[in-house]
Amino acid sequence: MANTSLRKASLQSMEAEIESLLKSLESLKDDASDESRRTLKTLKSNAENALKHSRHLLADAYEEVKVKTRETGIATRDYAQDHPWTTAGVAVGALGLLAAYLLCKRD
Repeated sequence: MANTSLRKASLQSMEAEIESLLKSLESLKDDASDESRRTLKTLKSNAENALKHSRHLLADAYEEVKVKTRETGIATRDYAQDHPWTTAGVAVGALGLLAAYLLCKRD
C-alpha cells in the first residue's frame, strides 16, 4: 500500500513538473514571438528608411544628370553653330569610322 501511495505521489509530482515545464515553454514561446515581432518591425522600419534614402539619392542623381545633359546639349549646339566646318568634318570622320568598322566586321 505504501508503495502505491509513493507511486501516486511520484506520478503527481511528475505531472506537476510537466505542467510547469509546459507553462514555461508557452511563456517562452510568447516572449520569443513578441521579440520576433519587435525585431521584424525594427527590420521593416530600417528597410523602409533605407529605401526612402535610396530614392532620395536617386532623385538627386537624376536631377544632376538631367541638368548636366541639358548643359552638354546646349554647349554642343553652340559649338556646332560657332564652328560648322569643324562639326561637319568630325561628323564625316565618325561616319567613316563606323562604315570601316562595319565593313571589316562583315569579312
